[in-house]
Amino acid sequence: MRFLRNPLLWIGLLISLGALWLSFRGLHWAEVGSALRHANYLLLLPAAVAMFFSLYFRAIRWGVLFHPRTDLRVGNLMGTMNIGYSVNNLLPLRVGELVRAYLVGEAEGVSAAHALSTIVVERVLDVLTVVLMLILLLPFVDVPAWAATPALVAGVVFLVLAVLLATLSLARQWALAAADWCARLLPARHRTRLHEAAEAVMEGFGVLSKPVVLASSVGWSFASWLCSALMMFFVQQAFDLGVGFAAAPFVLATTALAMLVPASPGSIGTFELVAIKGMKNVFDVGSNAAASYALVQHAVLYLSPLIVSAVYLSRERQAWRQLRFWARQAVPTEETTGASST
Repeated sequence: MRFLRNPLLWIGLLISLGALWLSFRGLHWAEVGSALRHANYLLLLPAAVAMFFSLYFRAIRWGVLFHPRTDLRVGNLMGTMNIGYSVNNLLPLRVGELVRAYLVGEAEGVSAAHALSTIVVERVLDVLTVVLMLILLLPFVDVPAWAATPALVAGVVFLVLAVLLATLSLARQWALAAADWCARLLPARHRTRLHEAAEAVMEGFGVLSKPVVLASSVGWSFASWLCSALMMFFVQQAFDLGVGFAAAPFVLATTALAMLVPASPGSIGTFELVAIKGMKNVFDVGSNAAASYALVQHAVLYLSPLIVSAVYLSRERQAWRQLRFWARQAVPTEETTGASST
């Protein structure tokens, strides 16, 4: 496959391997296994419920980001969004974002460019939400420098990005004129498509300059992340780690920021490193207990979108055919490439 030749893939794998080594060095695996055996897995049931509502609220927020359209079906948004998350967990280079943009376009009749612009806005809102979450934790948690500094940098960068995107949407005619000027370098048949794509992108960024829509998006963002924190709290209680609720949003925020690091698919390694380090150094949890918790917590986060995707694809056969079609177009097989060259 062509993406195997991309150096970013191998850099990500090296980062993950290094993070895994740092995470697991010095552990007593017998104690890790004992903690895994004695965990109260019944508490994973309310954790799964909280995770479902977190994903559901994310789907509602995604629908809000398509303003002024209000007719997009939450079921399709939920399904295609989780397919994108699942692909990101399985394949490198975050190609899941392209998958969900394509699928929601096919399911709801929106352009892929518009869908991609809403995903960019979604990422900006997520980063700003988790940074604010860490700020709100300051009275309750002694946030260490290794967490506070990256959070501050990410917060500033994404806040500036949000302002730039909002400004760009307000200067819509100037932005479209710039796109048309650049389009002169392209063949005539592509110019109209570029102009339409630029209009769709401006539509997606426009929610950042609409106070009511932006407030609704921020509200659903906080609802989603609060459910995610509740999910993490239930998993922590399953291992009886002796930590309060504040540990859940702290681990959630720091591991979410760690996902910005270009590691392997699913943030394998970086998640474990940050979760174990946070539980050990901030909340005085033993390394072995923290490792057992981190492994199960990551599994819950990893498997949840896969399960939702499987249910959606089993009910929406058309979406399954569209996904297979996208895969054939994006990753051509040897037979198709050979046929096209003859």
